[in-house]
Amino acid sequence: MFVEGGVPDRTLFHQFLGRHPQLHRVRPAALEGVRAEAATPEAVAKFFAAFRLVCREFGITRAAQVWNTDESMMNAEELMEGAGSAVVTDDPSARAEYVIPSVQNGSEAASLVATVCADGSRLPLFVVVSGSGGRFPFAEIAQEDGFTRRTPLAGYLDEGAEVHRREKPGFDGPLWEVFAGFAARHLGKRCLDEWKFLLMDGCRVHASPVGLHVLKASKVVILMFPSHLSHILQALDNEPFLKTKSNARSGMRALLPTIPRGTKFNLVHHMRVIRRAAFTSLSSVNVLKGFENTGTWPMYPSVIKVDRLVNGKGPVNAARKVDLEQLAFRLGPEARRDMREQVVSFGSISNRGRAIEATNDAMLKATDELAAVAASKQAAKDKHQAAKISRAAESICQAAHAEAATAQLRCSPAVVARKESLRRRAARARAAAGPVASYVCARGAVVQVEPRPKRQQQAAGVMGMGGQG
Repeated sequence: MFVEGGVPDRTLFHQFLGRHPQLHRVRPAALEGVRAEAATPEAVAKFFAAFRLVCREFGITRAAQVWNTDESMMNAEELMEGAGSAVVTDDPSARAEYVIPSVQNGSEAASLVATVCADGSRLPLFVVVSGSGGRFPFAEIAQEDGFTRRTPLAGYLDEGAEVHRREKPGFDGPLWEVFAGFAARHLGKRCLDEWKFLLMDGCRVHASPVGLHVLKASKVVILMFPSHLSHILQALDNEPFLKTKSNARSGMRALLPTIPRGTKFNLVHHMRVIRRAAFTSLSSVNVLKGFENTGTWPMYPSVIKVDRLVNGKGPVNAARKVDLEQLAFRLGPEARRDMREQVVSFGSISNRGRAIEATNDAMLKATDELAAVAASKQAAKDKHQAAKISRAAESICQAAHAEAATAQLRCSPAVVARKESLRRRAARARAAAGPVASYVCARGAVVQVEPRPKRQQQAAGVMGMGGQG
C-alpha cells in the first residue's frame, strides 16, 4: 500500500473510499463568471414560482405533460482525441499513441437536438450537420461494383429522426421554425386535448414568432429559463447531456478500429456515434434523474443546493440562510408580473433574472412587433446594400465605357494623322539643327545645380568664415 519513500499508493486511496461510502469522487467543471453571477436564490425562486403558476393555469398535473428541449454539439475531432484509454506498460518513457483518421469535409461537427419528457420518454432525434443541401441529406456509399448508393442519413438514427444541413451546425431562424414544426407534430400526438409544458433556454433564436405560434397551436406552452441558469434548472444539462459526450467518446473508441486505414471519418460514422450516445445517455433512467436533480418534476425547489447560489459572492451572501420553497411562495406575485412583462433589450425580449412565458398573448404580440421591426431594418439594409452594389457596378461600367472611348479615340484617323504630323515636324527640326552635342546649354537656358545636404552647407559656411578671418 506504500511505495518507495513511504508515499501511499492508489490501493490505500481506494480502500479509504470503500470504508467511507458517503464520499464520492467528483470531477470539477469550469463555470463561466456570468453564470456564477446570475445564479442567485431570487432568480431560481422566481423561476419555480412562475413554473407553479403556469402549471396551475394550464392544468399541468402529470409528468407526461412536462418536456424539455436543448441541443448539444458533437465535434468529431474532439471526440476522437478524447477516445483514448489508459494502457499499462513497463517502459516509463513510452508514449501511448493511436492514429486517428482525417475527417471528411462536412463531417466535422453535428448538433444533436433532444426533447425529453418527465415520464422518461423522448421525441425522435433532430440532428443538424454542416454543409448545404437542406432537409434529409444523403450519404453516398461506394459499392463493390463501382457504383455509389445514396442513403438518407436519418436512416442511421432511430425511427422518425430528421437530419438537416446548415453551413454552421446549430439553429438559425428558419431552421428553428422547422424544428418547431417537427416538435409540434410529435407533441400534438401526446396527451390529446391537454396542454403540454415545454421548458427551454432563452436563446434569441428561440423567440421566433412563427415557431412560437406553431407550438401554441399544438397546445404547447413555453416557459424560458432565466438567462445563464440552464446549468442549474435544465434537466437535459444535468444528467443526460453530461453523459452524452462520455458515451460518444466510448462509441468513438469502439468505432475507430473498424475504419479502414487510409479512409476518412464521414457522416455515416458520425451518425452511428450519435445514435449510440443518444441510446445510452437519453435513457429513461437518466431523463428521470435529470428532472429530479433539477427539481423541475416533481416540482421541489429545495433540491437545488443553496450553497452554489450564495458562495463566492461575498461574506454577506455566504452567511445567508435561504429556504427556496418559502422564497418562491413569497415571490409569486412578482414572478407573475415579470413572466408576462415585455422588457426589450438589444432587439429581443430580455429574460435576465426572470422566467418568461413565451407563448403568452402579450409576449407573442411583442415578438411579432420585434420581428416586424427587424424585418424592416433588414429590408432597409438590403436596399442600402443593393444601392451600393448598383453604384459600384455603374461606376465600373462608366470606367469601362470611358476606357473604350479613349481607346477608340486613340485609334481614330484624325488622332493618328495628328501624331504623324508632329513626328514629321520634330524630324524636320532635328534635321535643320544638325548634329548637337549632348548636354549643351542653349542661350537663355537656366541650369539647376543639385542641392547639397544641409549639414554640408553649414560646414562649408564655417570654413569660409574661418578662411576670411
